[in-house]
Amino acid sequence: MIQTTQIHVPIPKIRNTHVKVEINGVDMTSRVLDSNWVLPCTNGIGTFNVNISNSNGQYSSIYSVGDTVNFYADNSDASILQFTGRIDYIKDDISNSGQFLNIQGRHKSYLLNEFLICYSAEEKETSEILKEIIDKLSSDYGFTYSNINTSTSSMSVEWNYKPFWECIIEIANKAGFDCYVDNDLDFHYFKENSISNTDNAIVEGDNFIRSQDLGTNNYYDKTRVVVMGQDKNGLPIIYTAISSNEDEIRELFIKETSLNTYEKVKSLAESKLLKIENRILQIKTTSYGLDSISPGDNIWIIVPRQKLAGQYKIVNIKHKFGMKVGGWKTEVDFEEFSENISQNIQNLNTTTNQISNNQNVNKLNYSYNFDFLENVGTHTNTKIDIKKGVLKTDGSASGTWVSPIKTLDSNAKAVELRMSGEQTDNILVDFSLNGGTVWKSLKYISTSYTVPTGKSLRLKVEILSDSARLSGLSLLYS
Repeated sequence: MIQTTQIHVPIPKIRNTHVKVEINGVDMTSRVLDSNWVLPCTNGIGTFNVNISNSNGQYSSIYSVGDTVNFYADNSDASILQFTGRIDYIKDDISNSGQFLNIQGRHKSYLLNEFLICYSAEEKETSEILKEIIDKLSSDYGFTYSNINTSTSSMSVEWNYKPFWECIIEIANKAGFDCYVDNDLDFHYFKENSISNTDNAIVEGDNFIRSQDLGTNNYYDKTRVVVMGQDKNGLPIIYTAISSNEDEIRELFIKETSLNTYEKVKSLAESKLLKIENRILQIKTTSYGLDSISPGDNIWIIVPRQKLAGQYKIVNIKHKFGMKVGGWKTEVDFEEFSENISQNIQNLNTTTNQISNNQNVNKLNYSYNFDFLENVGTHTNTKIDIKKGVLKTDGSASGTWVSPIKTLDSNAKAVELRMSGEQTDNILVDFSLNGGTVWKSLKYISTSYTVPTGKSLRLKVEILSDSARLSGLSLLYS
């Protein structure tokens, strides 16, 4: 929503509906019983569904999967292309009321749901990441990015065979941006609530037909987001983002194996919490056809009986047309998806390869991780082989390594050890919560230790053999 103190007085538009539905280049408008043309903002690509009269099966063998379907609609001459897609599924239906052909498909940009991304970046601005993954698409597909704006957010990613549009969602959520692909296959990437569309408005007494679901749904509010990634050794990396207003625990858990550093895990947890801890007003409206709106636009809704007068963000557009519909109408979700909110929350999550085993059975909130890919800590007869990512002795029979101090936000209550390497029976690990003055030993088990009070977390590793190797170390804590 765009916050404004302006008074908006919309000028009614002339409604002179002209619509055309083309299937494989042929005008089938007069045969359309009902149809839906859906264009979401950020959360996915568009879909369509068309039902046409098919008396005596005259169209049953005419169309094929992959054929193009176009929907034109405006208030002048049906020249504005609102949706173009390809057929995925053709169903021939017969009932007591007749024979019908149901045609379903996706937006022209459907390949973005088929293409998998392998890509990594370190602290790169989000629009640059977006452009670089678009460049991985074949030029034959025809995608362009002339409408991508620069953000002020940078992020690190490690994506292995991740669906393209899931990458888009992660990028957009991080930056606070929206994204969609238009009918010319051009990407639009822009700051949330930055586009004010005053060409269209939904006004009671003019084009407004009805509204639904006005309100704020608290059911899916969360007070904390727990994100689990994993390092190169498969050890868990955990961060829990907790709302400052939490008075009862309402959790969302995300597994994302491509997050391989603590900073990446923390960033995702905090960005997700911002999305879902304070849900905002949502509404769905149905109006006579709106011919010049796009996903992510903020348009005016003026419904005096509901005390609505403001610019609200479009998150989903559904054009509806057909004899059963009564012409052309536009159904719009504002601010939040009104239908299937649970799916909306799921879309906020990152869908990834699952971490196969339960690596945090006691639900500890954070982790302190070392993958030994950089030289950190204090050595006594030990060294880190950065190329191999291992901690070992310097050739001595034994040695000791002490980690840097990690200052916690609050006193730790419990800890657990995870480690990987060779001959780990010859490796001992201690921890301290006062910076190293007092040490307590740890064992590689899944039982939480009760710990002394303290915020200055430090680890000590004793290697008792010159052939032992430590390749990963993770201390889970709450």
